[in-house]
Amino acid sequence: MKKVFAMLVLMAFLLFPPMLQAGELQQIQGRGVITVSLNRDYPPFSMEKEGTVFGLDVDLAHLMAEMLGVKVAFIRPETYDQQIPKLLAGESDIIMAAMTRTMERALQVNFSSPYFEVSQAALVRRDKVPMDAGAYFDLLRIEGLRLGVKTGTTHEAFAQALFPTDRIKGYPTANAAADAMVAGEVDAMVADSPFVQVWRNTHVQHYPKITALLEPVTREFYAFAIRKGDPDFLNWLNLFVEQIRTDGTLDLLKYEYFEKMAWAAEKGMPEERLSRPKYLQNRFIANKKAMIEQRRKAYQEKGANYE
Repeated sequence: MKKVFAMLVLMAFLLFPPMLQAGELQQIQGRGVITVSLNRDYPPFSMEKEGTVFGLDVDLAHLMAEMLGVKVAFIRPETYDQQIPKLLAGESDIIMAAMTRTMERALQVNFSSPYFEVSQAALVRRDKVPMDAGAYFDLLRIEGLRLGVKTGTTHEAFAQALFPTDRIKGYPTANAAADAMVAGEVDAMVADSPFVQVWRNTHVQHYPKITALLEPVTREFYAFAIRKGDPDFLNWLNLFVEQIRTDGTLDLLKYEYFEKMAWAAEKGMPEERLSRPKYLQNRFIANKKAMIEQRRKAYQEKGANYE
C-alpha cells in the first residue's frame, strides 16, 4: 500500500508540479515599488532638504527602479546598525547606503559587486597633529586622543582596533561626529574618504583649525546588500553594477557630487535628478565633443585648419 501511495504522489508531482515561489525581483515588480534603505545624513550619498532625500545613492536607486519599471520608496534607519536587521525583517528590499562589504556582514546578507572604492580617513584639529600629518595613522601620534565615530560602522570597528575604547565616542551620524569635533567634544573624527573629502570642501570656514587626513591607508568597497537565498536578484544587481560602471553613469555621478558640487553651493537638492535618458543625452553630447576635439587635434598636428 505504501509503495502504491508513493507512486501516486510521484505521478501527481510530475503531472502537476508545484508553482515556483516568485523571486524578489518578481515580487518587487508585482508590487510596483522597491523599498530602498538609505544612509541617514551621509553626504554626498544620502542627504535631505525640506523632506526630500537626494544624493549619489538616491540617484542610483531611482535609476534602478526605472530599469525595473517600478516606483521607489525610501527608509532611513535612525542608526546604521539597524540597516541589516530592517532588511532581514522585510522592511526594505535592498540596502543602498554606502555599505562596506565585510566578512561579518556577508554572513547575514548577500553583497553585490562593489560600486565604490574608499579608504579610512579622518578630520582632526590642526593643533593636535604634526604639520606633516596626512593619513589616518597619524592619529596614533596624538597622546590622549578623543575620537568621534559613527556607531555601527566599519569606522567604529577599525578605531576600536587601534585606540583605547574609553577614548572613542559614538554618534548617530558622521555629521554629528564632525559637529562634535568642531565644538571641541572630541579631537578628531573618522569616516570613509568620500565623506571626509566632501566635508572638507563644504566647510571651508573651518580650514584654519581643522585638517583632513586623506592619504589612502585601506582599500574598502561599497556594495548593495540584499537578503540571502535569491541568486536571480543578486545576478541582476551585479549586472546593474557592471552597467553603471562601464557606461559612465558612476563617473558622471562622481563628477556631479564630488567635483561640480552644485548641490553643496546651493545648500540644497540638484536642480534636476539624474535620469537615464538625461544621462544618455549628456554622455552622447560629451562623446561627440570628444570626437570633434580629437579630430581637431589630428588636423592641427598635420598643419591643417579645422572648422
